[in-house]
Amino acid sequence: MRKIGSLTNTADNNGEFTDGYAAAGIKPTLLLAGWHNTIQRELAAIVEGAGEDLDPNDDEQISKIIGQMSAVISHYRNYGYPEWESAIPYYEGAVVYYNGYLYLSLLDNNVAQVPGTDDSKWQPYIQREATEAEAIAGEGSEQVITPRRLHAGASYLDDQLKTALTPYLTGIGEITLWGGPESLIPKGKLRCNGQSFDVELNPILALQYPDGRVPNIDDRYVIGASDSNPVGTLREADWEHYHPVGQWQADSGYGADDADFISGRSISKSGGDLSKWGGKNYYSRGNSGEWQGIAENTVPRQNASDSIDTGDLIPINDGGMHPADIGLYYIIKTDQAESEQGTGAPTAIVITPAAVTVNAGTTRQFTGTVLPASLADDYPVSWAVSDPTLGSIDSNGLYTATAGQSGTQTIIASISTGLTATATVTQHIYLTSITIGTVPLELIAGNTYNIPIAYSPAGYTESVNPASSDASVAALSSAGTLTISGAGTATLSLTGASSGVTALVTITATEEEVPEVYLQIENNLSEIAAAGATAQSEARDALDLGELATKDSLTASDVGAVPQSTESLGTADLNTVLTPGREFQSLTSNATLARNYPIALAGMLDVIKTTASGIRQVYYPYNNTDVYHRYCVDVGTNPMVFGTWVKGGGFLEASQNLADVADVAQSRQNLGVSYTISADVAPTDATGYAAGHIWYQIEE
Repeated sequence: MRKIGSLTNTADNNGEFTDGYAAAGIKPTLLLAGWHNTIQRELAAIVEGAGEDLDPNDDEQISKIIGQMSAVISHYRNYGYPEWESAIPYYEGAVVYYNGYLYLSLLDNNVAQVPGTDDSKWQPYIQREATEAEAIAGEGSEQVITPRRLHAGASYLDDQLKTALTPYLTGIGEITLWGGPESLIPKGKLRCNGQSFDVELNPILALQYPDGRVPNIDDRYVIGASDSNPVGTLREADWEHYHPVGQWQADSGYGADDADFISGRSISKSGGDLSKWGGKNYYSRGNSGEWQGIAENTVPRQNASDSIDTGDLIPINDGGMHPADIGLYYIIKTDQAESEQGTGAPTAIVITPAAVTVNAGTTRQFTGTVLPASLADDYPVSWAVSDPTLGSIDSNGLYTATAGQSGTQTIIASISTGLTATATVTQHIYLTSITIGTVPLELIAGNTYNIPIAYSPAGYTESVNPASSDASVAALSSAGTLTISGAGTATLSLTGASSGVTALVTITATEEEVPEVYLQIENNLSEIAAAGATAQSEARDALDLGELATKDSLTASDVGAVPQSTESLGTADLNTVLTPGREFQSLTSNATLARNYPIALAGMLDVIKTTASGIRQVYYPYNNTDVYHRYCVDVGTNPMVFGTWVKGGGFLEASQNLADVADVAQSRQNLGVSYTISADVAPTDATGYAAGHIWYQIEE
């Protein structure tokens, strides 16, 4: 728009209208047509630009438009967005104000549809952050929940959920049983195997277990805690090992006698025969039916067959015998809804050696291996002994046995979780020498002799093992008793079982010469005739001779022996010689094939019973080493059938050149002799000779 001063006209210095000033020579403004046309065009453009038609009868169009513009500007100032108008086609994303609310257009050319009536065209426009109360209440559609409001709402809901669910949830630190596989242990829970946990992520659990490890309950019985046995107290077995020593004297049924044991720890108790067992007494404790009690009298370990009085029986608290058990995992609740399994605790300590015998005054190295090996570096092994009077062990596992002390020592290895393992040391005072005294020169079988034995030192405690090179001749006990069992020579030794110290002695024993006294058959027990016929009869029965004792001589049949014929077979056919026994043919002329001899030669015949009805005949010609066999399966058949005589014990002779076999070449192959050497003149044609035939000629 142009001012009046921009036109060819008169104006004041400010380019505005003036009435003129004659004294100063200023002319009044002249209103020219061009200026009026410009103003008219500007005003018409305002009306038309506002979408109105020029109305010659309305002189307030300009002022109305200016009023509308002022209202729009005021609306923007108050609401920030235009007021919705039904005739305007709004674009997608346009925001309008209507009826006290802001709406967002969801599509282009959005016209005529009143905001708030169709959610597919107009959506309430989110224009501010929800208050904390609005975020928790969950009401309203014009507010946005920012992260801080979301956190506040989530915290509020978390507190509400904890309050509502806590009575129904497992408490942190609560231990329950789990019967499924370890891989399926519920989230937020750990197996009670001594494994570690993160104390920062589990502050409440850390209050119970400040060292960051859950308790290790694997392979342990759980008992109710008390003031004397607080929670987490680990109590090892009160007996290290047991020795059955006898049977209780009690009635059957409830409280019946079963077995009695003594504790592995030596505890003196009044009573008992101390001379039997080296001055040591032991408590005796055992199970008796549904009872358990402590015997009042002491138990010597040598008297393993003694019966022991039960004393006052005390019933077991559970009132019965222990049933079969089942293994379940103990699991503990952590602070977390999800928790990773931590580092497991060691499951075992292996002590090497597990059992050993040592000499008092010496040392022995022990090693403790923590399993699994991956955890060993985090769990150093501590060492201890059960009886400091026997010896001591240092932090490296080196055991020093006290000189002059003997007994059974327990080596104890442990780690910080409470896991322990033990090894057994049998401690002896070893022998340094054994001397066997003089042995009599004449040792007679059947006698015993006391030989002086000297052991050094006198207070040795190891066992002594006697040995003999020939126990049928002699044996020497550690106490010096020499027992002669038979004639001959034997080397006897006494050896310290642990030290290996040995003493040897070689002895020669003879049998005592005693005149031979025996019953003679021809006496018919007449030598005891003075005792009477009854005594003789009883003697026969005692000797199991019966009537045989009344004969002057005995036959083979009397004593169940095979009969030996005293007469030749003569002309008998061998098919008729069927009775078991030994026969002979003295004449070759009688030994014919027609009489079923295997060969026409005199000889001996054995008839042997093979079954209830079968026999075997064996014939031995008198002038060679051949033996012939044949058999009859059943001598009761008619006709009776013998097998063919077969020569036994024969062999191939070199002089025969294998002429006694059908296939000479094959026989040579079987025998590993594949050629024949001949001194004959070599033929011009080798037809008819076996393969491998060799000729040689001697030059003279």
